[in-house]
Amino acid sequence: MQWEISPGFWLLLGLALLAGAGEVLPLVLVAAVCHELGHLAALGLLGAKVERFRLTAFGADIQADTRYMPYGRELLCTLAGPAVNLCLAFLFARVTGDYLLAGANLLLGGFNLLPVPSLDGGQALHILVSWWLDPMAADAVCRRVGLACGAALTVLAAVLTMASGGGLFL
Repeated sequence: MQWEISPGFWLLLGLALLAGAGEVLPLVLVAAVCHELGHLAALGLLGAKVERFRLTAFGADIQADTRYMPYGRELLCTLAGPAVNLCLAFLFARVTGDYLLAGANLLLGGFNLLPVPSLDGGQALHILVSWWLDPMAADAVCRRVGLACGAALTVLAAVLTMASGGGLFL
């Protein structure tokens, strides 16, 4: 497996530190590592060969040969990352009482379930629509749902920015 870290990842990491995310950044990175390990474990258990793992400014990109994997197994691999985060959020909150780490996992897992094409939720939606209809229909559905979700998030961000009086982190 080929491992790669893009310059954009380092740039984003540096910007986060400059913006004052030093306290929460390690928690988010731990949650992100657990998320990706969930994907990698599912892919390995279900027999998919992981060809490349790349860290970018937009997150991790795992390229695996899933061409011959049934839709159900592909869906499990896609949802494994958010599932790990949501389980860890519950465990950290209930068992250890570490609500910051629980929150980081909950936020990362929940965010990744949004039906936006580049996120796990968007990929899961594509797999489900492909399974029920066909890949061409999935492309059309995911494009529309992704645009609607993006518009809703933009409106929500504008409302939160106005309600909080502005600021970088709302």
